[in-house]
Amino acid sequence: MTERPPLRAARAGVFASVCSAVSVGGHTLTSDHGVPLVGLLVGAALVYAFAWSATGRERGLGAIAGWMAWGQLALHLVFSMAQSAGAHGAHASGPAAVEAASGGTEMLVAHLVAGAVCAWWLRQGEAALFSYLRLAAAALLPVLVLAVPRALPERVPPAPLPERNTPAPVTPYLRHSLVLRGPPAL
Repeated sequence: MTERPPLRAARAGVFASVCSAVSVGGHTLTSDHGVPLVGLLVGAALVYAFAWSATGRERGLGAIAGWMAWGQLALHLVFSMAQSAGAHGAHASGPAAVEAASGGTEMLVAHLVAGAVCAWWLRQGEAALFSYLRLAAAALLPVLVLAVPRALPERVPPAPLPERNTPAPVTPYLRHSLVLRGPPAL
């Protein structure tokens, strides 16, 4: 089932906000440094842009989890770069600063857990949304069928009968009937 752009924008916004919020929380807890607002906004904008392109139809848990893992990796890199460029890491810059702010295995586990939780949560929302849309469509379809005026076919008058040279036989018990078919006339 596909959807229209307003619903697609809402789904992408929910995806981006959940992914970014959970990720920034875990990233902040494991790195012991806050993520600057610029980093959060850039990360959320990137995830929103990606989510907009990926929300054309309903996705399963596996697809959502896969995209969520890539999103968490991208957010980790954006948050690490924002932290290294921010007030807490102003003295360092470049790839070495990203490595110093990365947090190692603990950070990786935090992002994977955040991705798994977000994927499960978003899949439940996807399933609920699309089952609601299917239910609404099934409930409204009979109403729409009755409400939409249908074009009636034009009534074509019957073709006139060919004139006969001899009058038709008159039978008293069939005087109100019209004979349209019968054996060929001689």
